[in-house]
Amino acid sequence: MNPDDYEALPTNNVVTHMTAGAIAGVMEHCVMYPLDSVKTRMQSLSRTNHHGVIDTFSRMVQKEGILRPVRGMSAMVVGAGPSHALYFSTYEYIKNSLKQKTNNTRYHPLIHG
Repeated sequence: MNPDDYEALPTNNVVTHMTAGAIAGVMEHCVMYPLDSVKTRMQSLSRTNHHGVIDTFSRMVQKEGILRPVRGMSAMVVGAGPSHALYFSTYEYIKNSLKQKTNNTRYHPLIHG
């Protein structure tokens, strides 16, 4: 698909933005949650016990079970969905509002930023 065709898709509906934001946020957090769990474990324990991400991850799984790196993910999903939905829909609303106030039809980095 051509990027211009993608940008021309009708997405002025706030529900579309909220749904896309919620799905993207939940997926991002679900993918990164095991790594965040390992990172938190590494920061909270002394450095002499663990020598890296892979070592910490393997010790967590061996000693506490295969589901240990994802324990607590459900609480994160409950918070991430609404949070990202609100963030994404607000971003799109403000971006579209600022686009209407400018005469430039091309990409404007300050508006998108």
